[in-house]
Amino acid sequence: MIRHDGHQYGTAAQIAHHLGPDITADRVRDWARRSRNPDDPLHGLLPAHHRPGRGRGTTWYRLDQAAAVEAITRQTVAARGGPARAR
Repeated sequence: MIRHDGHQYGTAAQIAHHLGPDITADRVRDWARRSRNPDDPLHGLLPAHHRPGRGRGTTWYRLDQAAAVEAITRQTVAARGGPARAR
């Protein structure tokens, strides 16, 4: 994790690790993908910041934004009667 302008950023794997055992790096990437879709309820909530580098480079996500998206998706699943997730 890195800190920049008062915010913590991490890769999808680092964010997933920080948010808990039931969150995966793929889930974080999915939230970021959904964040780019103007028709999705998550639009604009988790922008990805890609930095070119060796190989494919690195994509960073803001931890506070990811935590907010996690809370939204958990509330949405719970409201629809989805499975409860233990932390």
